[in-house]
Amino acid sequence: MENKAYALAAGLFTLLLGAGVLVAAMWFSGDTYEKEYYVLESKYAVTGLNEQASVRYRGVSIGKVTGIRFDPKNPAVVLIDIAIQSDMALTRGTFAELRYQGVTGLSYVMLDDTGKNPERLPPADYEGTAAIPVRESLFSSLAEVGQLVLSDAREVMKRVNTLLSDENQAQIGSMLKNVEVATRQITSLAQAMQPAAKGSEALIADARRTFQHADKLLAEISSTNRELSSRLQAIESVADSAEKASGAVGGLADTVALETLPRINALADELARTSRSLERLASELKDQPQSLVFGRKPGAPGPGESGFEARGKAQP
Repeated sequence: MENKAYALAAGLFTLLLGAGVLVAAMWFSGDTYEKEYYVLESKYAVTGLNEQASVRYRGVSIGKVTGIRFDPKNPAVVLIDIAIQSDMALTRGTFAELRYQGVTGLSYVMLDDTGKNPERLPPADYEGTAAIPVRESLFSSLAEVGQLVLSDAREVMKRVNTLLSDENQAQIGSMLKNVEVATRQITSLAQAMQPAAKGSEALIADARRTFQHADKLLAEISSTNRELSSRLQAIESVADSAEKASGAVGGLADTVALETLPRINALADELARTSRSLERLASELKDQPQSLVFGRKPGAPGPGESGFEARGKAQP
């Protein structure tokens, strides 16, 4: 009886220990944070990305990949389901990019934000949400560039092979021979021209002297032109002054004709009247000098005035 109880206790202990280990393993391997689910949309290959791959935001791990599938509306688009911490406030400016972990070939998701659209992006189970775009990774770009470089290298190799064909090599050899012949001919021609070149040194010296004389002559002509230009400028200034003086004289003549001469004429008339008055005064003083003391003698009464007498009648 004691053996059976001992065996039962040992079995229960083993079961409880196994359950505890299993629960602890699930606890440590599982995620203990609250999750929010988002969808990534990739138009590029997702090579090396698997479920349970790490999701990081600017280098910090915030979740995992929960699923990878094709878009049922467009099979060329890959949809990636991720679960991240609920306290992460993703915005509509968030984008994703695949990064590689060392040399293992495995990929993880790197999230980042452009900062251009700070509006909060709701999780995938809300209406009005949008998929987070996945940009082309650096290695994908390098792979495409590598393909283009390889294609260009193949094309270059084809052209080099065509250039180095037997026929082209024969043509290049003939061209080199022709160049060698032309070089020899040029050398012989240069040797033949050496005597003429030596004789041309005197001609060059004469030409140099001629050019020196021409330079002096041009300098003299230039100085003469400068003197002529200065004299012409002086003449032009004198002509301008004469023109201004003639204008002033014309204005003065207009002023004299329109204003001064009428005044002189009026003054001359006034002087003439004054002169006649003085002549009459002088004649009266000559005839009646006593008028300066007794005043002017009254004139003779006229017809109809008292004391008038007709000519030829005797006074009573």
